[in-house]
Amino acid sequence: MSERVQDEYATKPIEAADCASGFSSGKHALDDYFARHALANDRAGIGRAYVLRRREHDAPELPDVLGFYTLSMASAESSQLARVLETRLPRYPLPVALIGRLAVDERARGRRLGETLLVDALRRVVDASAIVGCLGIIVDAKDDDAMRFYEKYDFASLTDEGWPRRMFMSIDTARAAFEQD
Repeated sequence: MSERVQDEYATKPIEAADCASGFSSGKHALDDYFARHALANDRAGIGRAYVLRRREHDAPELPDVLGFYTLSMASAESSQLARVLETRLPRYPLPVALIGRLAVDERARGRRLGETLLVDALRRVVDASAIVGCLGIIVDAKDDDAMRFYEKYDFASLTDEGWPRRMFMSIDTARAAFEQD
């Protein structure tokens, strides 16, 4: 990736020190994943972890790690995607990107950092879709709050019941959002 493109991102790849930073989103599963598995999974190529760190000019009471997300490739059932996209699709699993986890530290809430992280992730996926087949982006909303968050950004539910709730945004929708900038 060129330096010009890398400069467009707010996040940087995870580093070992990030895991010991005391990141606390208030969601045990996310905090445990970040502290114990994010770096190892990143190094193993299972899921890339990107971290939003406190900058020099940010308030000093903010934590070192403001938030993070993970990205990986995945597949989705064509029947679920066809319903959302309202189009015919091949009858086999289709390539998508997965935002596996996305969390903001409790001490940094109210600063729209969830949106910053999501936009950063979407930009990376749109960039990657130029060289890797990708029909869209999926997330697994863990609860009503997460579902409402993703719905604000045009993610549509692929399932109507149970948690986590799988949600989808087409790559065309993501790409169009960046073309408007």
